[in-house]
Order: sequence, then structure tokens, then C-alpha cells
Amino acid sequence: MKIATKAAASFAAAALLALPLTVAHAQLSSDPLPTRGPDATLAVDNQLVGKVQGKSATNVLTTIYDNINATPLFTVSSTDLASTWGDQLLTTGVGLLSTHIFTLYNSSTSAGPLLTATISINFFDGVTSAPLGGYSGTVNFGAGLPVNNYSVITASGLDPALINLTTTNIIVTQKVTAKTGTASRLGIVTFGPVLTGSSPGTMYISSATIGGGVPGFYNLGQPADPGYLVAVNPPPVGTLSKSWGALKKLYH
Repeated sequence: MKIATKAAASFAAAALLALPLTVAHAQLSSDPLPTRGPDATLAVDNQLVGKVQGKSATNVLTTIYDNINATPLFTVSSTDLASTWGDQLLTTGVGLLSTHIFTLYNSSTSAGPLLTATISINFFDGVTSAPLGGYSGTVNFGAGLPVNNYSVITASGLDPALINLTTTNIIVTQKVTAKTGTASRLGIVTFGPVLTGSSPGTMYISSATIGGGVPGFYNLGQPADPGYLVAVNPPPVGTLSKSWGALKKLYH
């Protein structure tokens, strides 16, 4: 699993810290409620697999945030394929990230199907914006994710990435870093209500086509919570200090 690089994590953290105290407003064109396409599994980069022992797979995970199992509400998308989408999650607990579920949407005005996508996910402390870690991977949609379809994507077995969520106030962001297919407008789907945990009614957007390209938490005129599920294990006994040591090295 590829932890966010020092430069990428520092830039993202700086962007979050630079956000204005007031919430920006954005008027977005509304796509029709999309069709749920094929669910997918993220093939997570495995550079750390086997190097650090995570929690045993036999342990029962604890879901600390979930709105992905609620009702899809509306979409947010952009022709800026490098857009970053995210949200502030107020979770019901802390722990070592093991499973993360999110969405990817191929807009109704996209030029064609999305065949593959490489996606980068990052987590930050919601108060200090300090990086908590991240991972990346690729999803293959086979024949493609059709226009006006979204996919619910699962990344599991993330324990070796040592993304230790030590606070119940976190920010998660997602970004497509590469893709194949003729898709020309991508985004996310919002869901509500939040079933486990809670979230403010704004969402994080950094996109050249929204808000003049200014990154921030945007008020879209209705609760805007991108679909996420976060499930954790307790940090493995005896490896907590090692885990933090591994994380600190990445950001020095």
C-alpha cells in the first residue's frame, strides 16, 4: 500500500490549513440521480504488505462512520479530472483503518465509459489538518463504468498501511490520479442520512471548475456528504509506537 508521499501530504495539509473560516457557497448544475453501476474492489498498492504486521483478519471490525448504506441524494462532478473531493467525518471511535468504502461517479454529460481509475485517498486530523496517512490503488471496471453510473468501491485489508485514526474528527479526501477510457467528467455521489457518526452539511472541493478553483468546504444548498464507510481495528498491541514511528518517517 502506498502511503502518501511527504510532498503530497504536506501540500494537501497546507491547503486544508489555508481554508477560510467561513464556508464558501457554490451553485452546481444538477445531474439526474445516477444509476448504481457495478460495485468494485480497489487493488491497493501493496508496497507495505508483509513488512508490518497489522491486526489479525479474524478480528471483527468496528464501523466508526457510515452513510454509504443510506440513500443516494445527488452528484457532484467536474470536467477537471484532477479534482479533489472530500468530507469532514465525526466518527464514533478511533483505531487502525482496515476497510474504507467510497464512490466514483461517471457523469451523465461525460464523453464515454470509465475503464480504469487510479485513486489516491488521504486522511487528516479535522482540527489541526495534520496528515494521518493515506493509500492509493487502481480499480478496473472491465467493460467500463457507463455514463450516468456510479460505483461503490471497497478498499479492504488496509491495516498494513498503518493509517492510525487517533481522533474522532477526521477529514478524508479522494482524487483520481490516472484513468483510461473516454470518460471526461467525474465526481462523487452524496448520501444521507449519516447512519453511524455525523458530518457537517458541507463537503470539501478542490476543482478548477468550482468556486473559481479555490479549495474549501462548500455549502451546496443542501447537506452534502460524499458516500463513505470507515471501519477500524484497534491498533495491534505492542506495535503502536512502531506504527507512529513509521508514519513520522514519511513526513520528515
